[in-house]
Amino acid sequence: MGYSILPSTDLAGLAGDIANSQAAILTGGTPVVRPPEPIVASWKRAQEAGLAAERHAPPVIGITELDRRRAVHPLTPIIGSLQRLFEDSVDDAQMMMGIFDAEGLLLWRGGSRRVLSLGESLTFVEGSQWDEPSTATTAISLVIEKPRPLRVFGAEHYSRPLHDWYCAAAPIHDPRTGDLLGIVDLSGPALSWQPSATMLANTIATIGEHELSRLHLGRLADLRSGAAPQLAAIRGPALVVDEAGWVADSRGVTAPRRVATPAEGDHQFVPGMGMCISEPVGEGWLIRPVGPVNPVRAELDLRGEPTLVVGGDEEWRTVLTRRHAQILLLLSRSGESGLTAAALSHHLFGDGEHLVTVRAEMSRLRRAVGALVASRPYRLAPGVSLTMAADSDESSLEVTDALTPVRDDLPEPPRRPRGGRHQRPA
Repeated sequence: MGYSILPSTDLAGLAGDIANSQAAILTGGTPVVRPPEPIVASWKRAQEAGLAAERHAPPVIGITELDRRRAVHPLTPIIGSLQRLFEDSVDDAQMMMGIFDAEGLLLWRGGSRRVLSLGESLTFVEGSQWDEPSTATTAISLVIEKPRPLRVFGAEHYSRPLHDWYCAAAPIHDPRTGDLLGIVDLSGPALSWQPSATMLANTIATIGEHELSRLHLGRLADLRSGAAPQLAAIRGPALVVDEAGWVADSRGVTAPRRVATPAEGDHQFVPGMGMCISEPVGEGWLIRPVGPVNPVRAELDLRGEPTLVVGGDEEWRTVLTRRHAQILLLLSRSGESGLTAAALSHHLFGDGEHLVTVRAEMSRLRRAVGALVASRPYRLAPGVSLTMAADSDESSLEVTDALTPVRDDLPEPPRRPRGGRHQRPA
């Protein structure tokens, strides 16, 4: 029932078999061949969502919004390198490349004029949206669902207007956090399928990740060099971090890889340093203690909106989502051994299949609470202790059993405004 696409494969014959099999699978019949399970699962989701197989009309944002998204996207500094790599590696006039963001928006594209013109007939244009709700089953939508290199050939696409095309895609991850940043997609007419397309897409994505890592390390080195005089003048522990909180240099303390995003005059806690203040230095920040170095004692207050309170010379607090509150409880109960992304997925969702969601939640949680949470595996940072305060009849958060999955339909708590001593980290 399964199949592979080899250089000797009869592409036209296989395309017909897949088209017949798609119709059979979606109507309860017996397929001639059976595509990979992620593709079949995507077909069924599209069918259940009421998407019409005859229709293909991805939404397209305006040029102003497209320019704004490009300007702030992490891949912008390396997009020229990726485009040149594609141009130097491909002499196929029937292959085009698209670079998408993590939500499936096409930010940049390249290829011959002929194939780009064909792509425009399918709305493969910059600013078009290619996630599953917009375009059903494509390599882009499948990589968003589970980030790994893959291809979609001919009628493996759910939408019939795409049956004459193939696409091969690979994820680009943030080398610092592992978060999905974007997707490389190579596409062309199905009968011109190149067996090396998936490998080439993955190679471009991997080189992109290396470029991002090189740029990041270079910026940290420049910041470290420029801030050396100020850091040398500090007595006691101190950190030099970039604008996003990544540590470039330190003295007198075992530095974490990253702290919460600094802001001038704001107080934040750093394990091993206690409550700290941030001062601009070059294109980053100098972080130093404003009080004695003590273990960090935090309390998760569940007697209203979930609120994390860190005691010390100056109390610091932030409102959390219900899911983030439950994750903190899970990490506290796990002790020094911590929890992997797969383990957290099992605790929160009842299975290990939500790794992308877990990593995204952990990224947001660490932005909210800074260096309270460590990673690899996820755990409370050394020196951090967490207690809980809750009403005896507390049930909306289901904190009496932190292994109970969090309900997705619970509303997000409102955010408190910045200012004074009650602040939310940037």
